[in-house]
Amino acid sequence: MKSTFGAASQYTAISLLICSIVWSCGGSGGSGTANTDSTQTSEPIAFSASYSKPVTTYSPPTRGSGYGSTLSPGDLKVHYNMPTQFTGAGQAIAIVVAPGTSNPANDLNAFSRYYNLPQCTANNPCFTLIDLSNGAKVSPSNDWAVEIALDTQWAHAIAPGAQIILIQSKSTSMSDLMAAVRLAVTQKNVVAVSMSWGATEFSNETSTAYDGFFAQYPNIAFIAPAGDNGNNGHNQIYPAASPYVTAVGGTSIHSLNLPITSTTETAWSLGGGGPSIYETMPAYQSNYLIASKDLAVLGANGHRRGIPDVAYNADPNMSPLAVNIKGLWYGVGGTSEGVPQWAGIIANFAQYLQTKGTTLAKTITPFHGLNGVLYQTKLDQANSLSFFDVTSGSDNTGTGACILCSASTGYDDVSGLGVPNVGILFGHF
Repeated sequence: MKSTFGAASQYTAISLLICSIVWSCGGSGGSGTANTDSTQTSEPIAFSASYSKPVTTYSPPTRGSGYGSTLSPGDLKVHYNMPTQFTGAGQAIAIVVAPGTSNPANDLNAFSRYYNLPQCTANNPCFTLIDLSNGAKVSPSNDWAVEIALDTQWAHAIAPGAQIILIQSKSTSMSDLMAAVRLAVTQKNVVAVSMSWGATEFSNETSTAYDGFFAQYPNIAFIAPAGDNGNNGHNQIYPAASPYVTAVGGTSIHSLNLPITSTTETAWSLGGGGPSIYETMPAYQSNYLIASKDLAVLGANGHRRGIPDVAYNADPNMSPLAVNIKGLWYGVGGTSEGVPQWAGIIANFAQYLQTKGTTLAKTITPFHGLNGVLYQTKLDQANSLSFFDVTSGSDNTGTGACILCSASTGYDDVSGLGVPNVGILFGHF
């Protein structure tokens, strides 16, 4: 396959905006202002930070075994200690996105052919598209093709046996995206809902229409990115801010060598995080911080919800991935990279639990959702075995000092509990 990185500018435009001007212009079709009103007004954006270079000149600092020396599925499975015998078989991952101009099924199979993953065909119906936009014309400024490719291809890469249900919302508005999420939870066998987008926080996010909805489904893992513009003190996003959603922060992988240390993986400088503007700190966080005697972080958060909960590779410059769109390859990153891959990990976890005679729903519902299980697991393990602790790096994009912008031992508002040590996490149950 002869392809180059970023040959079609319309696909890179949306994601190039994310790292550079997302909070000043609203990113892909955003409103351009931080929202401090009582109702949600800013338009959500996709958090896939992409950049474009011809493959002949493309040389990421951390060289993987993937297309153009990007990180491959195998690289990340080894790096995060993922047991390969679990593929998500029997589980479904719902991916909620806004419309794009690509053909997701064709792109997914092109990606899968290159990485020797299962093809989704009539004989193996592992991909379903539900288009709530009814094929409406997509504006170039609102084309989510990059995000769609990233989410579908990399969820499939991590959980190749799971069914991918891609739900394209009617538009990029929060109300339409949430309508797609409401449809997602009704799909058969769904264990995780991947939402690689977000909008600046708004005060009625705590209402029944938003937090109240997520709270109704403690049996399903909801996963969202923490953002791609660092922490300037007032740019936290929703739905990552919801205590019922697992927020994923970003890291930079400097070396694929194991074990993961303070030099091999650090906080990504543009990964989002920080105290929520409107959400109070949930009990699973405050209990963890009190029990771990991390009272400085508890106090610095002002008893508001800390974002993120966990982290994953996200740096589009240091340790990018590749996606395939219409036969062309693009280097991508951003905190939305970790969202579908965490969804894949959860699908694999659900399959693992079935081999133990139980289900994901039975495991996480008593804890009011996935977050309660993750924090309790780290609390149960004195050496944080289920997570590799990210202890260096900063995401401070503000103008002053920021105590919560530096990664440190234990929980922090940059990398959360850390990046996954998947095999140990599974073995805890």
